[in-house]
Amino acid sequence: MAKTTLTDEQKAAKKAEAAAAKAANFVRLAEARTEKALTAIASIGGLSNRATYDYTEAQTTAILKALEKEVMTLQGRFSPSAASSAKGGFSLAAAVEAVEQPSETSAQ
Repeated sequence: MAKTTLTDEQKAAKKAEAAAAKAANFVRLAEARTEKALTAIASIGGLSNRATYDYTEAQTTAILKALEKEVMTLQGRFSPSAASSAKGGFSLAAAVEAVEQPSETSAQ
């Protein structure tokens, strides 16, 4: 089989096409994922209905801190010197415990 060599112009065109495809994929995925995240956050906001749910201030603080932490991680990942971070899950019980512990130690 004969190997075809690409000219510099063809190589540049191929590179530009690949870059355009990456940019289009980013926009498509970013829009879909951001919409999902906004919907999920709005859904969490629905938990604030006291007529339907009973919750403590520590629980709400834990939820808000977890969301803020993830937003900060997201900002770091988009920064030029972003380092990869470990992916962890969210546990309300563990987060509430973490929120309540500092107040217990400061009361002593």
